[in-house]
Amino acid sequence: MSRRAPRTPNALAGEAGFTLLEVLVALLVAMVGLIGTVAFQHTVLRATLAANDSQIATQLAVRTMEELNTRRTQAAPFIDALGPIATGAWTDPVFLDSQGRQSAAWSATARWRMRTRVTDLGGGQPYNLSVEISYSIDSENPKLTRIDSERRKTW
Repeated sequence: MSRRAPRTPNALAGEAGFTLLEVLVALLVAMVGLIGTVAFQHTVLRATLAANDSQIATQLAVRTMEELNTRRTQAAPFIDALGPIATGAWTDPVFLDSQGRQSAAWSATARWRMRTRVTDLGGGQPYNLSVEISYSIDSENPKLTRIDSERRKTW
C-alpha cells in the first residue's frame, strides 16, 4: 500500500485561484464587449431618430400636397385658386414643427423647412405641384423629402 505525501502550503499556492494578470485580461475583454454594446445602442438610437424625422417630413409634405390639391379649379362658375400662386418659383421657406405649425425661424422643435412650387404649364395643360421638406438632426448635410404631382384643370 502506498502512502501519499501530505501536501504542503507551497504546493497548493499554484492551484489556489486566478492570478492578477488573468483577472485584468478578463476585465479587458468584458470592457471591449461593453463598449461595443454601447456603440451599437448609440447607432440604433440615431437611426431611430433619423427614421422618425423622415416620417414626420413625409407626413408634412403629404399634408401640404393635399391642401394644394383641394384648391378648386373649375370652369363654371370659373374658379382657379391655383392660378394666383402659380409663379413657377419656390416659395420662401417656412419652418414647421412636427404638428405642422409654422415658425418664422428654425428652432429645436421647428426643424423642418418647407418650400412649395406651383407651375402653370399653360392652357389645357396641368399645374405641376411640388412640396419640398428638408431637415437635419445634426450638422450633417440636410435630408430632403420631395413630392411632385400634377393637378389637371377641369375647364
